[in-house]
Amino acid sequence: MDFDPLNIPMLYGRIAIAVAALSHSLFATLVVGSAVIGAVVATLAHVTDQPRYRRLAHMIAFALVVSTATISFFGVSFIFALNIFWPRFWHKIFRIMFWPFVLEAGLFLGEAVFAYAWYYLWAWSAAVGWRRNTHLAFGWLAAVCAVVAMFFIDITASYMLTPHPTDSSWANILNPTMIDLDLHRWFGNLTWAGFVLAALCSLAFLRSHVEEDRRFYRWAGGWCFAVGFAALLVMPVIGYQYLLHVRYAEPQAFHTLMLGARSWLFDLVALLYGLIAVLGSLFILRTVRSSSKPDSAARLILPVSLAVLIVAWLVFAMPYYLQHVPVLSRLTNIEINPLGKMQPNKYFAIAALVFFGLLNWILFLRSFVGPASWWKTGVTIGQDRGSQKILIAVALCAMLTMLSMGWVRETARAYNGYLVYGVMTLEDERATYEGRAVP
Repeated sequence: MDFDPLNIPMLYGRIAIAVAALSHSLFATLVVGSAVIGAVVATLAHVTDQPRYRRLAHMIAFALVVSTATISFFGVSFIFALNIFWPRFWHKIFRIMFWPFVLEAGLFLGEAVFAYAWYYLWAWSAAVGWRRNTHLAFGWLAAVCAVVAMFFIDITASYMLTPHPTDSSWANILNPTMIDLDLHRWFGNLTWAGFVLAALCSLAFLRSHVEEDRRFYRWAGGWCFAVGFAALLVMPVIGYQYLLHVRYAEPQAFHTLMLGARSWLFDLVALLYGLIAVLGSLFILRTVRSSSKPDSAARLILPVSLAVLIVAWLVFAMPYYLQHVPVLSRLTNIEINPLGKMQPNKYFAIAALVFFGLLNWILFLRSFVGPASWWKTGVTIGQDRGSQKILIAVALCAMLTMLSMGWVRETARAYNGYLVYGVMTLEDERATYEGRAVP
């Protein structure tokens, strides 16, 4: 292929692709998570016929429609950016992943059609007979299309890091990290969407002046938070399996992330993950204290659990090779931090984060149900508003975590000079910028 050179530094193209890809992925993951959560809530509304579930499902449907429209714009922008800045890569990856791309595009179209039908035919949810059942089916069809579309995109994303020979279609699809990446994104999407929806409820709560609305947003925010926090606790287990497969499939990429020059990015993800666990547990502590009796066991357990989580968070986020951290390398000549060692320190830390996070989640669920639950009784105005602001902070941390995880996976290839590991390098795209022939 012959292209007119752009005559700009390749760095500009890499920045443009990164911005387009991360913006697109942020809303793509939100669509998948919101669609699944929305379908579950709509089913609960259908079965229980409780108005608060129907109201929450309607709110999620609106968020899903807005996210779908946004991802359409960012998706087209991403394709344009690939064709402009990485045309050779786009031609190669499209040829290899032709059918996954075609199927993903068709499924996204299906998700958009069903999501819009689900939202704009909302009057059917209050009808009787086939209209009500069909309306619920629209929500589930949108969720299924979104999940399966994510599966086909994960084929491409995993292939780029751990590819198999390009002449074997099944080997490309079932590459070593495909299943683990898809499962990790499953729970990551639920975490991200759950926290975003909780933050939206918190913003609505802070703007509301009607007690009935405030009670609903307090309940809805707590419900969505419970979903996001539960999914958060599963992610380290799947993440461990994912990194294990990366280690054996592409040892160079694994070393880059865990011990090499980009290991500080893994520490950044650990920092953000632990911060979410700590802030989420702080929210749980404040809400449980507002509804439980003074002699309740939860009021004694949660402060201790929060203290353990803070210590575990600090250990989990500590870097091991200090010279790989951009700022620390200029402040100290110390190379090794013994406390940041993965075995056993960080393993114990992540185990503590998961175990005590799960304990806090169970205590939160206990305070969430029953006639004296915290969302029904309410709390003092200042404490209530403070708890809602914590949920907003959790959502912001979740957004940074999603962006950082995407950065970590992509830099494992790019730092070692690859666009597709062992198949295509950054130098293969050099002619797009400088106009010289590719050897």
